[in-house]
Amino acid sequence: MRRLLDSPLDWNQVLGMLTVHRVLGVAWHNVLLYAIERRQRLRSAYFLKSLRVSAAGQRLMAGEQTELTVQVQRALSDAGLRSAVLKGGAVAKMAYPDPSMRMFNDNDLLVDRERLPEVETVLRELGYVQGSWDYATASVRPAPRREALFLALHSHQTYSYMKPTPQAQALECHRLDMHFSIDLMTGHRSDAAVSALLDSRIEIDGMTTISATDMLVFTCLHFAREAVHRGEVLALKDLVLYKVVDILALLAAYDMSDVPDRAAQLGFAREVYFALHHAADLFPGRVPADLLDRLRPDDLAYLDEVNDGHAVVHRWRTPMIQRMFDIHRLRELTEST
Repeated sequence: MRRLLDSPLDWNQVLGMLTVHRVLGVAWHNVLLYAIERRQRLRSAYFLKSLRVSAAGQRLMAGEQTELTVQVQRALSDAGLRSAVLKGGAVAKMAYPDPSMRMFNDNDLLVDRERLPEVETVLRELGYVQGSWDYATASVRPAPRREALFLALHSHQTYSYMKPTPQAQALECHRLDMHFSIDLMTGHRSDAAVSALLDSRIEIDGMTTISATDMLVFTCLHFAREAVHRGEVLALKDLVLYKVVDILALLAAYDMSDVPDRAAQLGFAREVYFALHHAADLFPGRVPADLLDRLRPDDLAYLDEVNDGHAVVHRWRTPMIQRMFDIHRLRELTEST
């Protein structure tokens, strides 16, 4: 890293890559650890200031996001409703040494599907509205009822709930995505698995979240489902580095020897292997070999497949380690479809 920071790189491109992959905070953290004492002598000195400013903004926003999410969880709990934070703020608290390292724009809460009407009542009483954020008017644009119903029927989550936050310094609105299934990006229901995750939830600094083991399974599932879905690939959401960094951070922070059994119990062993396999390719030596051995399925063809939710529509000819940073990877997909 020190050698690269003192190289004549295209720092505009480097900054762009770090932004797209949402790892600006991680980059600044590593600079502080390994290179900050040499900053005046580095060719990248001016570039480093951008990292510092971005990390400071992420720390502020993460604090505001988390505080508001904890308030919502308390209101749900007071109403007798279970909830657990997924991804974002929860992973930041569980596995990252500094909150500035993990950027997140929304907050995902897991709830029991049969209690959704009660959850909605609590959210509306708190001032949340289902819709999208209108930057021009700094207000929530209510979602058409048909669209909200369609998403709930054909997805694993509700239409986003939003609330303006004029009192916040960095956050314009607080966004909540209510998950009621962990069978992501499908209309399939996983009530038993959701209940199992909520039964095992833990508390960290006032935030209620799922256990570390369940978080790794869910994080792997999230990466795997978005990496292979054609719609996500076309939106360039398939390969974003922060998702892999989440996996590595969780692996480094906890004993994950029970992950294979838990993944099999929940029915997502293939997705967990998918994510860990590619994480091991990107970061050799960081994924325990015994985890991969215990999870490895007989047929590995699915590791290079793209589907449309129903059938395989493409098989990648280039490995993921090359596609991860190739902004033109869509050409291969669109040429074949």
